[in-house]
Amino acid sequence: MHSTRQPSQPASLMRPSQRGPCRGPCVVWWTVLAMACATTRVAVPAETATNVASDVATETVPEPATDVAAETAALVAKLTPHIGHTLDVIELGAGKRFVRPTLEGINQQKGKVVSLRLRLEGETKSTSLLMTGIIKMIAGRETIYETTVKGMNSVQVRSRQMREFREKRIGESLARMQQAGVAPWPVLTAEQQAAAVADLEAFVVEVRQAFPALQSSHTHEFLVATDIPLGQIGPFLASLDGMHDFLCNLYGIPRGEPVWKGKCLVFAFLKEDDFIAFEGRFMKTAPGGAHGICHQSSDGRVVMACHRGDDGPAFAHMLVHETSHGFNHRWMSPVRLPSWLNEGIAEWVGTQVVPACRQVPLKEAVAIEFMKTKGSLGPGFLDAGADAHIDAVQYGIASGLVKFLVARDRKKFAAFVQNIKEGTGVEESLKKSFKASLADLVKAYGMAIGVPNLKQ
Repeated sequence: MHSTRQPSQPASLMRPSQRGPCRGPCVVWWTVLAMACATTRVAVPAETATNVASDVATETVPEPATDVAAETAALVAKLTPHIGHTLDVIELGAGKRFVRPTLEGINQQKGKVVSLRLRLEGETKSTSLLMTGIIKMIAGRETIYETTVKGMNSVQVRSRQMREFREKRIGESLARMQQAGVAPWPVLTAEQQAAAVADLEAFVVEVRQAFPALQSSHTHEFLVATDIPLGQIGPFLASLDGMHDFLCNLYGIPRGEPVWKGKCLVFAFLKEDDFIAFEGRFMKTAPGGAHGICHQSSDGRVVMACHRGDDGPAFAHMLVHETSHGFNHRWMSPVRLPSWLNEGIAEWVGTQVVPACRQVPLKEAVAIEFMKTKGSLGPGFLDAGADAHIDAVQYGIASGLVKFLVARDRKKFAAFVQNIKEGTGVEESLKKSFKASLADLVKAYGMAIGVPNLKQ
């Protein structure tokens, strides 16, 4: 009888219950913001609307005398064009954010705007929101209303201070990118965002000349051109919005903040032959059996194309997978993630947004058998070059590694990705966030899946 001593895991990659006290915590603005500014989707009945602002109705700083009629007229003029349309976000003084609400009406009393009538995303009934509780409204990527410091109460002032703290963290991130020689994506004005959407719409018109059955529709973040019947495409569009919100939460991006250049454009064809023809004619590529392809331009434009196939959940997963590549391309800077991390995130996010698709668990099971047989991750898996691409069998390894890191510490995982996007190398980024090397990661992952001597 004999015993085998298993190699020890790096402390930073142990499960939380195995780790000792955290030393040198990594705090980044995206992860802080994920806690501080997480969107809470709450349906507030109209008859109890006063409760929405009840926590911001005290300690009000007196406002100086103003021309109330003129202020009301200006506010009504700003809001009226958006009645019947979806706003980007409404931020309350207590820190809550209502994302993508529909403005249904403006309520005035005694010459002042006292509340807004809204339909919150996913709700069927209207909600009344008091103006005294609102500190900011954004529509069409433009701020259309924001309270002044003098007009704020104490809770609203604290909310403003939180935003200023977030802006400070953004500034620190920009400084790190500058030091690394990385140019961040430019912040676009509302006019530039609108122009980018118009360019995408013009491209759809051009493509429709070759594929006249295409019909276009908009979500808040996506422009979709498809010949799939509208009754069938609806649930898949919800998967796209779900992916966007999921990654915003992961990276600590306040929902409603712009990520895309204009929007992400998706061409979804019913037939594979049309998808292949589109790719060859308009994108100058050969799909080579791919279900979908995400095209990420150096100017920031993202265009994704695909065909439906016969498996609904697989189609929804593919939409999420491919568009998540575009999201990662557009987050912070054009710096590319290594293939294993990029594909691993895409596969993992797909399982979170479309749990009905069972493809990824099957890939991971096949990948584990591959690693047990080969004793390694396979050739070129950790390569970080621009032309590096993992093989088909390695997709299950990639998603497994991402799941492994996220399970250890979700915030540190977001920091790991952020470090890379700021221009830090993969190895150094892993050491900064998890205090571990790539060799440490491979060893710990191998132990977790029953391959204790796993090699790179």
